[in-house]
Amino acid sequence: MIRTKIIATMGPAVSDERTLLSIFEAGVGVCRLNFSHGDLASHETMLRLIREAARKFGGPIAVLGDLCGPKIRLGKIADEGGTGGMPVNVGDEIIVQREPIEGRDKRVSTILETFVDDVQVGHRILVEDGLLRFVVTEKTATHITMNCTVGGILKSNKGINLPNTVVNVPSITDKDFECTDWAVTHDLDYLALSFVRKADDIKLLRGHLQYRKAPEIQLIAKIEKAEAIIDIDSILAASDGLMVARGDLGVEMDVAQVPIIQKDLIRRCQRAGKPVIVATQMLQSMIEQASPTRAEVSDVANAIFDGTDAVMMSAETSVGKFPLGAVHTMAHVANTTEKYLDSDTTRQRVPNVDGDPYGQSVARGAWRIASDAKVKLVVIWSQRGTTARFYSKHHFNCPIIALSSELRTLRRLALSFGVTPHELKRHENINDLIADIDRLVLEHKYAAVDDKILIVAGWSPAMPDMMNSTILHTVGQRWTPLSPTTSERS
Repeated sequence: MIRTKIIATMGPAVSDERTLLSIFEAGVGVCRLNFSHGDLASHETMLRLIREAARKFGGPIAVLGDLCGPKIRLGKIADEGGTGGMPVNVGDEIIVQREPIEGRDKRVSTILETFVDDVQVGHRILVEDGLLRFVVTEKTATHITMNCTVGGILKSNKGINLPNTVVNVPSITDKDFECTDWAVTHDLDYLALSFVRKADDIKLLRGHLQYRKAPEIQLIAKIEKAEAIIDIDSILAASDGLMVARGDLGVEMDVAQVPIIQKDLIRRCQRAGKPVIVATQMLQSMIEQASPTRAEVSDVANAIFDGTDAVMMSAETSVGKFPLGAVHTMAHVANTTEKYLDSDTTRQRVPNVDGDPYGQSVARGAWRIASDAKVKLVVIWSQRGTTARFYSKHHFNCPIIALSSELRTLRRLALSFGVTPHELKRHENINDLIADIDRLVLEHKYAAVDDKILIVAGWSPAMPDMMNSTILHTVGQRWTPLSPTTSERS
């Protein structure tokens, strides 16, 4: 049972129930709907498939909607010579005009109306995560001219980065609000906001969710611009988690800084008790090849070494030739890396997580008990998921089974490292809870009779006095409190 969470982007490669069931069984816990591609009708069809496959799978599968943000893209470009777009060589002059056209004969347009106004002579223009590069050499009222410094194929709707340009666009577009309303109507679990620049971007989106009476949707800030790094503390405080979106980040900033930023953001999320996702090009070669490169395997492993909660695949699962193989590879690397971390005693130290001093002390104590007693697993009753999320950030050396009677809570634990969610009814007393826990862990073979497990009971309306009760329990043995008073207040 791997503890690192795997996110798979949906697309044609996984658009049938059988494939979805296969990737769920292989370790995917979160399905990403990328609103930058496709329309809401196609996403609704995909969502129905996900929910039906999740029902047959028998476990909670979360859905993350990825909002486009103010992404600048090329307009439509004609297929010249069967290349899939417009071939461009080093030294070619390309005109980007204000009025929208179908690109051909070295002339294109973009979806940004103010593109010609914002870009200045000397500015760099990077296309498709920097695969193609240009420098602006001339500007008029109707168009700019740019010289190609790195060639390739210009294709329809590919993203544009402007590392030297201050672009006058809103952080949340009309399309983002439309997609957010759709996400509310269809009960999505997470929304990721692209190109966050400041905390107010997240606050604006959260305000819209509150207006729509959907404050429970978790907001993930995608970090991919230099401005976000400057305001990172406020952004983290305003969001429910971060995504290290390394593709655009590596284009917007010095690419050598990206690994350092990744480590820093993971550490910040660890201290803040919030999940963090590492994304972009993790197994890029598996879009076309059945096996990853050694560098990609090292990249995934190093993200886990850093302490990420989740790793994400984009084109590998959405349009790649080997989506199931990519998931198996990701799970295998995670499993191997986690086993090494568990065996490396030089790295095992009580984690530091900010928060309520009382709750922090109890969680650190539970971590120490689990480590010293070498428990098989930690079982947490966490009706709203708060206790399970907090304990997740302590990176126990064993799985955490999170129990709740609310399916929505269970789905939204899908980004929490090491947490396997299970539905369980509420209990009126601790004895019945422990008896049901024994049945569950034995049925799913999480533990065997006589194994030691640690049970943590977060607050529940059915057990108002059970605030962070911690019990070291032997599976199969009846638990008897010292006295009724102890049972009620433990």
